[in-house]
Amino acid sequence: MGEKNQSPAVFSGEQEIPDSLKEDVRRFVHQSGMPYERVGATAEEVIRVSMEELTDGADARVILFRTAARIIEEIPGGDETEGLFRFEEDNQLHKEIRKLPVGVRLPFVLMKLHDFNSAEAGSVSRMTADEALAETESGYRILSDADPDGDLDRQLSLLRRAYGRIRYPEPEAEQPASSAKDQGTDRREGKRWWAAGAGLLAAVGLLISAAFILPAWAGPVDAAYIKKLESRFAEEESLFQEKVGATAMEMRYLYFIEEAKLEFNSKISELERAVKNGKAPKKKEADQEADELLRVFDLPSEMIADLQKRPLTDDKAGSQAFFQRFNNRKHELAMIFSTRFTEHQEYIKAAVHDGKLDTEEFFGNADDYPEPFRKAVQLMDQEGYGLSGEVWAIDDQVYPLSDNAPELGKHAEKLEPSVARVAMLGEKMEPAADILKLSPEEIAEVLDGLEKHIIDQKAGDPWHMPEEMAVNLFRETVFGGSTGRVFGEDGTVIPERRAIWKHFASKPGSHYGKLMGPVVHEMEQSGWKRSPAYNVLASDKYHYALIGARDGEERESAVEVFQSVYLPDEEYEVRAETLYSDLADTGNRSLLEGETQVMIALLSLFAAEREDREMMILLSAENDPEALSLLPKEGILEGGLVEFQESAIEHHETGIRASVNVYSDQGNEHKIWLTYTPEGIWLIDRQDAP
Repeated sequence: MGEKNQSPAVFSGEQEIPDSLKEDVRRFVHQSGMPYERVGATAEEVIRVSMEELTDGADARVILFRTAARIIEEIPGGDETEGLFRFEEDNQLHKEIRKLPVGVRLPFVLMKLHDFNSAEAGSVSRMTADEALAETESGYRILSDADPDGDLDRQLSLLRRAYGRIRYPEPEAEQPASSAKDQGTDRREGKRWWAAGAGLLAAVGLLISAAFILPAWAGPVDAAYIKKLESRFAEEESLFQEKVGATAMEMRYLYFIEEAKLEFNSKISELERAVKNGKAPKKKEADQEADELLRVFDLPSEMIADLQKRPLTDDKAGSQAFFQRFNNRKHELAMIFSTRFTEHQEYIKAAVHDGKLDTEEFFGNADDYPEPFRKAVQLMDQEGYGLSGEVWAIDDQVYPLSDNAPELGKHAEKLEPSVARVAMLGEKMEPAADILKLSPEEIAEVLDGLEKHIIDQKAGDPWHMPEEMAVNLFRETVFGGSTGRVFGEDGTVIPERRAIWKHFASKPGSHYGKLMGPVVHEMEQSGWKRSPAYNVLASDKYHYALIGARDGEERESAVEVFQSVYLPDEEYEVRAETLYSDLADTGNRSLLEGETQVMIALLSLFAAEREDREMMILLSAENDPEALSLLPKEGILEGGLVEFQESAIEHHETGIRASVNVYSDQGNEHKIWLTYTPEGIWLIDRQDAP
C-alpha cells in the first residue's frame, strides 16, 4: 500500500493510509468535478466515510474510490480555478473533461487517468463493464471532436503529469507525498496490456544505425550529440509501430514502452545537466545506455537472440526484468493478432473447411491479405505463434485457436537459475486454454515449484511474477477462464476439474491443497453440485496464503467480498436451476446453507417470475409468498445484473439484514432484502424499508 504517513488516520488495526493513496483520492476528486478549493476537505470526508464503512481485510483503495464516486456524482463539474496548470493545453483539456456528463466523466477518468479496466470502472461507477467501456469511448469521442486537429492520447499523457504537479489544499498541516502515479501504477493481472500490441526490429542494429549515426565514441557528450539523441526514441517507436502494424490506440496501451519513454527523456535531461556542469560522460557510454532502453522494442525472437549473446546467469534482477518483458511482449502481440482477426473475418472464414481452419492455406495466402492483416499473419508465422486448426465460433464470428506461442525453452538456461526455473515452470502451462489437457500431477508439479520459489523469496521481494503465475494457475483450474466452464450442463463440476481438485486435496501439505480439501469433501457429499467452502473461496485467499508463508505471518485478503452475475449467464443459471430443482423435490431448506446472497436472490427471482408459490414460501424467512411477489420481474433475467458486497450487511438488535442490488437491462436499480436466520441461512425478508 506504499509508505506510511504520519497522519493518525487509520483504516483497520494499525494500517495507515499511504500518502500516495491519499494523493490519488484528491486527484480523482478534482479530475471528476470538485472545485480545487474543496478538494482537500472533500478528500478528508471521503476518507472519514470510508473508514466507517470499511471492514477488516477490505481493499482500502476500492472503498475510497467508491465513496468518492458517490460524492462526485452530485457535483455538476464545469468552471475551474485558473492558474493551476503551467500550460494552456493542459488547462483546456482539464476543463473539457469536467464538462462531460457525470455518467461519462466518472468511467472516463477512472479508465484514462487512473488505469482502471472496464470491470473495475464499472464497479466503482455502478454500471456494467460494457457500459463503462462504452461511456469511456463516448467521452473519448467527445473530447476528440472538440479538438479534431489535436492528439488526444498525447494530451492525456501530458495532463497526467500536469496533475502530478498540483498540490491540493489540506485541512491538516501535513504535506501530501509525491504521487506514485508517474513512477509506476499498480500492474493488475494484466490488466490493460492485452488491449494493445508490440513487437519490432528484425535487425535492431541496422535500424538504429540508419536512424542515427553516432559521433566519434571517444569524445564526451555535447549539445549536438544530445540534439540527435532526443529524436531517437520517437524514430524507433515509429518503426516499431510500422513493423507490427499496431494502431495509435493500441500503442498507447503498451505500458513498458511508455515507461521506457519517460526513462529515456529523463536520461536526456540528465545528460543536459551533466554537459552544463562540465561533467559530460563519454558518447560511447551514453549510447550504450540508450541502446539498453531501446531494447523495449524487441520482438520475442530478438530477445532470445540477445539473451544468447549476453547471458544473464549472474544477474538476477536483469533476468527478472527480461522474463517479465518477454512474457508481456508475447501477450501484447497475441492481442494485436486477436484484434486483426476480428477486423478481417472474411479471410479466416475463407480458410475454414468442414469446421477446421486449413492453417497451411491461411498462412500461405498472407501476401494477398490487406494491411495491416498481412503484417499480423506474417509476424505470427515469423515469431512462432501456431494455430491448431480448431476454431471457436460465436454468432457470426470465427476465431482460430492457438496451439503455440514464443517460448524461451532451452534458452531459459541463460537466465539466473532461480528465474530460469520459474520461466520453465510457466511455459509448461501455455497456452492457458490447454491446461485441462495436462494431468493433475503435472499441474500440481508446477504449483509445487512456484510455491517453493515464493516461500524461499525474502520478505518484501519486489518480483511478484511467480505469485501472479501461481495465482493465475490456481484461478484457471478452480474457477475457469481461458480453460472454459467449471460446471457442466447438468449442474455438476466437469470431470476434468474433479480429477484436478481431488489431486489437489490429496496434498494437504501444499497451500492449494489446504484450500481445496474442504471443497472436495463437500462437493463429493453433494454429488459435485455445490460446496459452501467453494462459494466463499477466492483466488485472493491462495495469494495471501502464499505471501503469508513467505513472510512468516498469516495474511488475510484485503479485498471486500463482492459477488456479481450478469444475466443471462448459462453456467451460473445451470447451478441455480440445479439447486432450485433439488429444493422443489425435497422441500429441504438446509440445502441453502452456505449459499451466497446472490444465489438466494436469483432463486427468488426465478420463483417470482414463475409464480411458484411453494418455492416462494420456502425462500421466505416468514413463509410469506407475498414477500417474493414484490420482487422486480421485468428486464432482470434477460439482461440484468445481480450483485452484492459485504458492506451491505446491516446488524440490528433484531438480527442481521443485507441488501442485494438488482439492475434491469434498462439500468433501473432495485434492492432485494435478505435476512440471516438462526439456522444460518439467508432468506428473503420483508421488502419494506428496514
